[in-house]
Formats: sequence, C-alpha cells, structure tokens
Amino acid sequence: MVISPALAEVGGGESNKTLRATIQKWVGVMKETQAAQQGWKKNKQILEDSREGLQLEIEQLEEEIAAAKERIATADSSSADKLERKRAYEAGREALRAGLDRVEAQVSAVIPLLPEELASTPKMEAALADHRKYVDTTEKEELSLNKRLTSMLTILTESEKFNQTIQLFSNRPKEVDGEQRLFDVLYFGVSIGYAVDAEGTVAFQLSPGENGWEDRRLAGNGEAEAVRELLNVADKSGETMLVAVPMSLEK
Repeated sequence: MVISPALAEVGGGESNKTLRATIQKWVGVMKETQAAQQGWKKNKQILEDSREGLQLEIEQLEEEIAAAKERIATADSSSADKLERKRAYEAGREALRAGLDRVEAQVSAVIPLLPEELASTPKMEAALADHRKYVDTTEKEELSLNKRLTSMLTILTESEKFNQTIQLFSNRPKEVDGEQRLFDVLYFGVSIGYAVDAEGTVAFQLSPGENGWEDRRLAGNGEAEAVRELLNVADKSGETMLVAVPMSLEK
C-alpha cells in the first residue's frame, strides 16, 4: 500500500492534535488531583488539631467529673456524720431529760440543809424559786434543759462554797422566852452552827435536819459563855485561843 506524502502529513496533524488534547486532559486531571490532595492534607491537619483539642476537653471533663464525684462522696459522708452526731446529741438530750427528775429530787433534798443566811442571798433566792417552779410544773417537756440545769448547778455550787468556809452573821433576831433578842450566828459550813446573844447568857447549837435547821438551847453551866468566846475569836474581837464548846451530832 502506498500512502502519499500529503495524506501522511494530514494524518500526522490529526494525531498530534489528539495527543495534545490527551496531554492537556491528563495535566488537568493531575492538577485537580494535586489540588484535592493538598485540600485533603489541609483538612486532615484541621481534623487532627480539632481531635487533639477535643481530647484535651474530654480529659478535662473527665477530671471535673471525677472531682465532682469525690465532692459528692465527701458531702454524703459529711452529711452522714452530721446526721449521726445529731442523732447521738438528741439521744443524749433525751437521756439527760429522763434523768433530770431524779437529780431534781436529790437537789430538793439538799435545800432544807441550807442555812437561812445562805438561802436568802439574792442569787440563791432566784435559783431556789426557779428550781421549785421547774419541779412543780406539769409541762417539763417544754422547759429548756439549760434552765433546769442552771438553777440546780447554782444551788449546789453556792452550797459547796458555803460549806467550805466558816461564816459569821451578826444581830440575827430570834424570839427567846417570849421576847425578841439579837444573836450572833456562826456556821461551820452546813454541818453545825452556834448562836449566842451579845452578853453570852443565851446560846444555841444549830443543826441541819430534813425539815430545816433546828436549834437546841445550851443550858449547861458555862456553855453560853464558851460559845460567846468562840464567836469573839471568830470575829477577831477576842484573843486567839482554843475554846471548848458543847457539840451533839445526830445521825
């Protein structure tokens, strides 16, 4: 077969055009591919950064959740402890309230042993009045435990202070043989006491009893004078000396 040069030239030109078109398409595809790859790399980096940021947030949230759980557990434990302490406190209050009637009875038994000079002081008068009011009330559940205790503690404290000292009281009136006379009174705590007039002619021994203090007249020879000497030593109007006085203690 013979092809003419003219035909060969025409055929070669068509082939070149096709080749160039193919190359241009390939170049275009390559450019699009490179652009897509670059876009993917960029988006991939953004996604990686976002993932790291989200991971940090997740870790932070997990730490906060763990801390919150710990606080809740601590709060629950603290609340349980507080509730238990409150229950113990209430149980103690009820036990104390239940035992106060017995204590009040014991304090009431002490009151007759108090000398009038002690019981008539303003502090003791107020405490004794409160104590008797609390003992007699029928609404003890409504009373404050502190009030009931305060009156009893005042009575016992003041009584103990008095019991640890020797107390001298002057010019106490007392009726003797149908006439009022003045006596000086000396107490050895709440165990025993003596009373004598200024002249040393009439004297009494004072003793506490269930119904209050009782006096026994000292009628023996020289007994009143001896008591007078005792009180003179006590009030420092006489010389310091040993004084023998009559004493009778009942069981």
